[in-house]
Amino acid sequence: MSGITRRALLRWATYALCGAALSACAPLRALLGGLGKQGEVPVSDQVWATFYVAVDGDDRWSGKLPAPNAAKTDGPFATPLRAQQAVRELVRKGLKGNVRVLIRRGRYYLPEPLTFGLQDSGTAEHAITYAAYPGEYAVLIGGVRLTAWTPYQGEIWQASIPEGMQPKQLFENGKRVPLARTPKTGYLEILKPVEGQEQTAFVYLGYKLHPEGWDISDASVVIWPGHNWFSHEKPIVSIDADRYTITLGSDEGYPMTPGNRYFVQNVLALLTQAGECQISRSKGLVYCWPTKAPITEQEMVLSAAEHVIRIQGQSADKPVRNLHFEGLDLSIANGDVISITNAEDCSLRYCLIENGYGSGVAIGGAAQRIILYGNLIRYNGYCGVLIQGPGWKEADTNHHHRIENNHVHHCGELVGHGAGVYISQSGHNQVLHNHIHHMPRYGTTIKGLVYQELRKLFPDLTWEKRFDLLHSRNNLIAYNDIHHVNLDSQDTGAMESWGPGRDNVYDHNIIHDVGNEMFDLQSGMYLDDATDYFTVTNNIIYNVVGTSNNQTVYAKGVGNKFSNNIFIVGPTNSAAISSFFMGEERCDHHEYTRNIFYFEAPGGSIYNFFNWSDDRVAVSDYNLFWQPLGELTVRGAPGGGSLESWRKLLGGKYDQHSLVADPLFMDPANRDYRLQPESPAFKLGFEEIDITQIGLKVDFPERFERE
Repeated sequence: MSGITRRALLRWATYALCGAALSACAPLRALLGGLGKQGEVPVSDQVWATFYVAVDGDDRWSGKLPAPNAAKTDGPFATPLRAQQAVRELVRKGLKGNVRVLIRRGRYYLPEPLTFGLQDSGTAEHAITYAAYPGEYAVLIGGVRLTAWTPYQGEIWQASIPEGMQPKQLFENGKRVPLARTPKTGYLEILKPVEGQEQTAFVYLGYKLHPEGWDISDASVVIWPGHNWFSHEKPIVSIDADRYTITLGSDEGYPMTPGNRYFVQNVLALLTQAGECQISRSKGLVYCWPTKAPITEQEMVLSAAEHVIRIQGQSADKPVRNLHFEGLDLSIANGDVISITNAEDCSLRYCLIENGYGSGVAIGGAAQRIILYGNLIRYNGYCGVLIQGPGWKEADTNHHHRIENNHVHHCGELVGHGAGVYISQSGHNQVLHNHIHHMPRYGTTIKGLVYQELRKLFPDLTWEKRFDLLHSRNNLIAYNDIHHVNLDSQDTGAMESWGPGRDNVYDHNIIHDVGNEMFDLQSGMYLDDATDYFTVTNNIIYNVVGTSNNQTVYAKGVGNKFSNNIFIVGPTNSAAISSFFMGEERCDHHEYTRNIFYFEAPGGSIYNFFNWSDDRVAVSDYNLFWQPLGELTVRGAPGGGSLESWRKLLGGKYDQHSLVADPLFMDPANRDYRLQPESPAFKLGFEEIDITQIGLKVDFPERFERE
């Protein structure tokens, strides 16, 4: 099998779902429960009414024909909005069967969102579906096309912003046109914050920035204040070129510190090369130097609608339900492309979801059993999928979603802490068989709130009662291929969690090619503060890079269990597992069993403990260690740092049955971590990780890219 890469194996595989591997993991079986049925609503396949939409249609027609008749007296509707009105009338009278709207080939510009409320809802028995006409691609665009361009200066053109619009983005032939900025790529660094104004003003390096003569009416700074954890876009209020000072109009985020990264954008004077624009809402004009000429022959689209589709029920008790979208291309929004709240049993399947200023799909507030299946989600400003439940004082009303078989890539294009899939205050979700890559920070994250912060809100809250307020519980993230994330931030992980609820599971994920060469604390998995009672099984992690203090897993929290994983410790990794606690957030009773620790270079440790306590590790045994290029070490525990001293610690508590031996991977040089039949890992009870089941499934649409 020499020369066969992991990705080649994935391509050749049949991508079957889960299978026999489930029998080995009781928590996984429990979470998968009704896999394949979750969010499904029992409805008849019979279609009671069909409406059609086409670019050559007419909103005065019946909408019941797929094409205009010969006499041009009847045919499809011209707009999705008119079709929605027709469906709404059926809902008002009472649905007697399933309803579908088939949208024919073409580009449909929407200056306002298509908003679906109770008057657009299906019922428990009958579904309403908006879909692309079979074999055709219908594109719904949350913007308006600009055609009246006039020359401005040199290669730069200008056009008027339609009255009432507050655009945030311009697109040329479907690709986002960056706002004119300095530097053109990368960042500048602040010299220091202004004393007493650490969140709103900073001193810049005068030899790096020359703002004389700039019109800053629409300008902003994108900055990573404090730690390189979160980026923020802040409007510029003023620039004092004599004092080298920029004052900002927002105090959002951490206080700034010397060296914080930033760039300036949306200044007309910075528009100096092709493929840039400046959007002047103050003047009502947009300026662009297009990549292709003439500009009048390109599709130039200005974002207009806050969303392409908004599903918004009246309340948690009066949700929109049984509403579905299939095979549509949904592109360009001032906010999230798809916004879903107060909804149940709705789905998006086989759709292209791209070019949102915010996230691709945002599932917020009260929402249950939403399915995202087989979609391509790309080029969004914040997250691919954002699941945001209610606040700490509100009921647990956001749960049981399924995010499956989606290709999510190149999100976080405008917000540096973006993620492929972001879950906060939402539980019992399944994130399965996705391909997630090219994110500035997380591939996936599960968020809540740490105990010390919860106590500020609830002073009488006890440690034992904290989980009552943390709804991000019982989530399953499994069978995902995650790579090229953590690309632009520090202290992060490809799969990350911070302060979530308990009993979440990470199973059968491949995490690889993670991190960057600018920052430290890069991790494949990062179980951050107050991440408690996680089960981590059957994962493969390799090629995690960073400047220092990097590891395959950073493990904090209480009662976390790691079993049957493969940890490939690379040249820039300080350890396979690093572990410490901060403040009042505990870190104890971890279990590590039947894992393979494989070292590609000298220097890395099996474990790297900070602020050790004797309850830090409850169990470590039946593991396989292999370090062909140096000594096997354990840092931070009492006893001297060798594997032998670790085994003697606490009366011989750890790794008494573990082995030091070559695991006999098939071809580790080419990242093939399947085990040869004679591998000693099998003697320890290790079970082969079937990578053919990881990643996108065989029914992912052929019209979308898989890689």
